[in-house]
Amino acid sequence: MAIFTNDHKQAANGSATIIAQGTKLKGEINTDCHLHIDGEVEGMIHSSNTVVIGKNGVVVGDIFAPRLIVSGKFNGNAQADVIEIMPLGFVDGKIVSSELIIERKGILVGESRPKDNAHPLLENRADHKA
Repeated sequence: MAIFTNDHKQAANGSATIIAQGTKLKGEINTDCHLHIDGEVEGMIHSSNTVVIGKNGVVVGDIFAPRLIVSGKFNGNAQADVIEIMPLGFVDGKIVSSELIIERKGILVGESRPKDNAHPLLENRADHKA
């Protein structure tokens, strides 16, 4: 397990940073490894890997990652290639993604937009505006 590692070899080997239940963190997180949050985070998260908000996790802020999986609570803005809201996962805010998956009993309150040119219909729509 890596806690805020800068060792890119470790990050490439599947290491993870875990913010455990009972932990409260306020600030900015920049990581290359998998990030799993079961505690509370307030602030901005930049990850070049998957960010998971576990069932007990709460995040208030902004998340930028290739993949975001929400099983707990997220309030803020997110931009990711893939966003998954799992059963009982709760998202309140603005999200931008190429792919949005909302499992049964997952909740999205707020706004969802596809990433630019993430869908062929959006490309055609731009052509018709001219």
